[in-house]
Amino acid sequence: MNKKNNNPKRTFIPQPIGNTIKKVNRNFTSKYGKIEFIIQSKWSDIAGKYFAEYSEPKNITRLLDSENEIGEQIYKNYLNVSVAPAAALEFQHFRDTILEKINSYFGFKAVLDLRIQQNYIPKIKSKQLSDMNNTRLTNNEQNEITVEVENLNSKDLKKSLIDLGKNIAKDNK
Repeated sequence: MNKKNNNPKRTFIPQPIGNTIKKVNRNFTSKYGKIEFIIQSKWSDIAGKYFAEYSEPKNITRLLDSENEIGEQIYKNYLNVSVAPAAALEFQHFRDTILEKINSYFGFKAVLDLRIQQNYIPKIKSKQLSDMNNTRLTNNEQNEITVEVENLNSKDLKKSLIDLGKNIAKDNK
């Protein structure tokens, strides 16, 4: 007459956190592959400051090349890059260098070739950054900032507050 319920009380079964993170990452990796994501995020380091302003990587095209002895398919990766017409010729000359930088960044031949498409590249972001860096403070504004922190004893704190004040004043302009 044992009416004890032998079913386990817990319905939740612990799972490794990696299984949950795979589900979250799937949303990001379905839009960009791992190689594509790294190239997008590190483009200014790979291509250099000048080409980062006038170009942007679009996507990677994968074309079937052959099969190996196991039967796995081997693909060739081509990176499609949009380049402003003004910088397209120079980008064409530095194509091999940029391709070498991409492949050396990954440590293997991740991209076989670059496909250049001439398109207009909006420079809103780079223009805002250059405008912010070119903003100069007047001598009166600099003196006001230094007077505010004059009574502090710590030189490091004083320098940090002066730099902070200058940046805030630039942002307000």
